[in-house]
Amino acid sequence: MIKLLQKYGFYPRSAVWELTLRCNLNCRHCGSRAGKPRADEMSLDEALRLCRELADLKCRFLTLGGGEPLLRRDWPIIAQALIERGVRVGMVTNGLAWDDDVARTAKVVGLESVAFSLDGFEQDHDYLRRHKGLYQKVLSSIASALRAGIHTSVVTTITRANMASLEAFREMLAQHGVERWQVQLGTPTGNMRDHWDLVIQPEDVLTLVPLIAKMCRDNRRPKVYPGHDVGYFGEYEEDMRDPNSPIPFWIGCPAGCSVIGIESNGNIKGCLSLPSSQEKVDAFVEGNIRGSSLRDVWFRPGAFAYNRQFTPDRLSGFCRTCDYAEVCRGGCTWINFAHTGAGRDNPYCYWRQRKLAEARGRGEDVPHEQATPPTHLPILS
Repeated sequence: MIKLLQKYGFYPRSAVWELTLRCNLNCRHCGSRAGKPRADEMSLDEALRLCRELADLKCRFLTLGGGEPLLRRDWPIIAQALIERGVRVGMVTNGLAWDDDVARTAKVVGLESVAFSLDGFEQDHDYLRRHKGLYQKVLSSIASALRAGIHTSVVTTITRANMASLEAFREMLAQHGVERWQVQLGTPTGNMRDHWDLVIQPEDVLTLVPLIAKMCRDNRRPKVYPGHDVGYFGEYEEDMRDPNSPIPFWIGCPAGCSVIGIESNGNIKGCLSLPSSQEKVDAFVEGNIRGSSLRDVWFRPGAFAYNRQFTPDRLSGFCRTCDYAEVCRGGCTWINFAHTGAGRDNPYCYWRQRKLAEARGRGEDVPHEQATPPTHLPILS
């Protein structure tokens, strides 16, 4: 599969840009440990140059994120610079700083969509975000965006606290006019490494994946979009993928192949979720736009080797023996790193957990896998 992607060409078709690491919350599951801005965040001139370079590399869609992107006051200028060059732009926000004035600005600038982070019903969301009253504020922000005529989505991180209420939560979102709903697993990097009680167990995917697959295809609102850490293969695989895609199944982590992550100081990664300085890990930073052009960083020989130069022998454990190994490449790189580091052996794979369950059903001595923090965070090769 990687050879096919090489033939198709590696281009940053979609991007996520951390406008600032500054945040007005301190969430228990924050992968980037956001709060204070980076000391060396890009100036507006540097950001506008990056906008031009992203457009030149044919970036099609870019998500403004953070931290909290609304805390960077010049976000409308950056968004407009991208939109004027043909890049579709959306935003992910925690909703705390959103109001009708922001909504009007977003509409005038031309944001294609805004996604609000909402992680379950009131008690669960406010606990996870450490902010009493935030749940109601986000619902108010959703209403504000809809009044302004902006396509509105919700992003939900699945934890042990909210996994049992996903269907009811979706019904609530529909009642509030939400059009799209992205669900992703709570991955133990950043602050979430300090809260293992919130991390779901690997066997939970045997319940979650069929549920998510069913919601993806039931033609109800909001439309459900699984994150890249949800899957893989088995009887539900096609239901979770884009029905309009010519390849309706998982074809491996897109980080550094068709996806790019940009940190607020100009660091370039294959995916913004991958760890860097906040986790004292530098292996995923491929370069910085202050030292060279984005094109040079993206096309540097040897860049993004963990995906672009993948071979099955980089996998270990179950993943290495799997029939889908060459296509899947171990699933999401971020979740691999968080749970097994250099092992690249994904315990949250549906196919893996189904096969292990079948083996136990036959009476074979197969242990139940448990979510336990690695003793260290080695580098994925």
